[in-house]
Amino acid sequence: MHDQRLIDRLTNYWNAVRKDAIVPEFNQFNVGAIEDIWNQCVLFTVQHSANGLPPTIHFYRIGDKLSAIYNPNMVGRSMKAGQKHFQGASIVRKIGEVIEIPTLIQDQGQFINEHSKVVKYRSCMLPFGTKEGKVTHVVAGLSWREF
Repeated sequence: MHDQRLIDRLTNYWNAVRKDAIVPEFNQFNVGAIEDIWNQCVLFTVQHSANGLPPTIHFYRIGDKLSAIYNPNMVGRSMKAGQKHFQGASIVRKIGEVIEIPTLIQDQGQFINEHSKVVKYRSCMLPFGTKEGKVTHVVAGLSWREF
């Protein structure tokens, strides 16, 4: 039986795909295995910079259920790891850590959205990459309620 909590389901999937590797390779990622929760996920691509600059993160896909937090027009837009001023930034503020030390991160908290509503969330960020452990993609899962 599947665990109902989104972050637990994603974490269990990531560990099953990863096995003994530092991070699972992105080519092993199968949306079909988590299709019922995929609309609550964001997929980022990671472009590493030269000269020690922070990597550039690109919004590649934003799940339909996250449209209240992330504007669908953000797909294709970029940010730097550690950037704090964009819509929904509080959820992905630790993406730099996930890239620097490739391990999953779980988070929970709350913030005020642009409609002055309190949003309470649980999230996880799962790095995917190469055999060498270099992160090329991050999947973020988010469950939330607006009050």
